[in-house]
Amino acid sequence: MQPKIKYSLLALLVGATLILMLVASPAQPAMAKESHWAWGPVQKLAGWGLISVEKDNISKETLEQPIPPLQWQRWLQQCLKADKGLGRGPDQQLKYWRDADSVPEHMGPRSVVDRGYAVAGLVKTGQLLGVVPEGITTPLIYVQQFSDWQELEPRGLTVAWELMLAAGIVDGYPDGTLRPQAPLTRAEAACLLAAWLETGLALSVPKID
Repeated sequence: MQPKIKYSLLALLVGATLILMLVASPAQPAMAKESHWAWGPVQKLAGWGLISVEKDNISKETLEQPIPPLQWQRWLQQCLKADKGLGRGPDQQLKYWRDADSVPEHMGPRSVVDRGYAVAGLVKTGQLLGVVPEGITTPLIYVQQFSDWQELEPRGLTVAWELMLAAGIVDGYPDGTLRPQAPLTRAEAACLLAAWLETGLALSVPKID
């Protein structure tokens, strides 16, 4: 066999191998794994079938944008589904707290979901699911480490944030603020729901038919 034929066959084999590799490889999301700090929680939620990177339009850019209220409502609804999430379909009370940040009674849809109410709503939902005890009181240890914690008090959110900070489900910003009135971004929503869901599952929430 002549050298030219050898090289031609080698090139053909290499080309065929690359084609097979491309065909056999599963399609990857457009956003690279390392491209955003919230990609890990996004992957968890997507892996559990609770959100979709493609259908929810998740990218490095959109993760930094405020999550639309109805998208937050849909993500939370998925976390409550009996077959994929915390093992309970929402009754009327759960529906109220699911919708509280997106469609307030007599007011129409909100334009934003803020961090303060999103965290407090998850605490109330956790109470209805039996994850968080009702009527709990706790000394304020964690919230007081943040310079703007008193913004929580007028809205009655202080204890809810204390509980979520203590559980490691939510955190503040590197500058020492909580920013409870700031819009909740998609990235923060993914981190919040993934941590909240893992905590609930770890506590073995029973299924309620």
